[in-house]
Amino acid sequence: MRADIFLSKTLNLSRSKVQNLISKQAILLNSKPLKKYGTILNANDTLKLISQAKAKQDSNSQHLQDLNIPIIYEDSDLLILNKPANLIVHRIDENDTQFTLVDYLKQKGFALSNLGDSYRLGIVHRLDKNTSGAIVIAKNNATHAHLSMQIKSKQMGRYYLCIINQPLKNPQTVEIPIMRHPKQRLKYITTTNNVNAKTAKTAFFMIPTLLDSNFLKTENPKKEIPTLIGAKLFTGRTHQIRVHLNSINRHILGDGFYGYKGNYTGRILLHAHFLHLIHPKTQKLLEFHAPIPDDMQNFIKTHFNLPIHQNAEFFKIPLPYIYKQQFHTI
Repeated sequence: MRADIFLSKTLNLSRSKVQNLISKQAILLNSKPLKKYGTILNANDTLKLISQAKAKQDSNSQHLQDLNIPIIYEDSDLLILNKPANLIVHRIDENDTQFTLVDYLKQKGFALSNLGDSYRLGIVHRLDKNTSGAIVIAKNNATHAHLSMQIKSKQMGRYYLCIINQPLKNPQTVEIPIMRHPKQRLKYITTTNNVNAKTAKTAFFMIPTLLDSNFLKTENPKKEIPTLIGAKLFTGRTHQIRVHLNSINRHILGDGFYGYKGNYTGRILLHAHFLHLIHPKTQKLLEFHAPIPDDMQNFIKTHFNLPIHQNAEFFKIPLPYIYKQQFHTI
């Protein structure tokens, strides 16, 4: 008999609740976490239900063993990390059991500010789960407050790299308010006629590369022209870059949630590549590059010719300089 069916009958729970327990590693099969709902049980198998708190602790310990997040910069006040894809920054509420960046920071023993909720310790701004790149962590409340003001006043600059399915016609700024989708609560949309929408502004600019002609010949039945672009955030709304690109009929490769329908099946190719800020104590301008992860580097190396940058220096793309060239501004 399947494990989920057996547990549903034995514990008098719905199968969905049993599957939820299994996904949270709260069921042990022969002393090891049961991982598949449909595992067929044998006569000598033993099942054990453990507390969800214990399951979460064991799960988090395993995640911690698997993670070693690169530190870009650290001092007594702040920490800059290169967040990997597939890691949530913070949980939604205290009942959320997903392993997060905050869990990682706490278990590694970093000092963290506590201005916000208990599950958002140290978090000054966030990155989407599948977005990689530079993220700023505050180690104390004074630093947190100072950095938050820099975001509001736009002193902190955040630049992203992404690969989209069609070229931009021109560098352009999208300044359209964003709100939560009225029916799909995890999704966001642009709107100009809803008082609940929040202001949002993103600049998109082109990065000089040439698409590898082999891609057009052999991998492109849907007429995609993958294009490497930069994006500068002026505000920090949830899914902002993805939503604003969708509003101009452009989509990040891998982002089926916001309209991508091409052949690429990997994670969303979006990376927080560069940021600058004023150090809260020294008042010095600091600039940071987050190295591009291997999956995105491999795509770029495979699908783009890079006539100007033929070595690893290309992957330290000077996004603020390119942005200023195309928009003639700072």
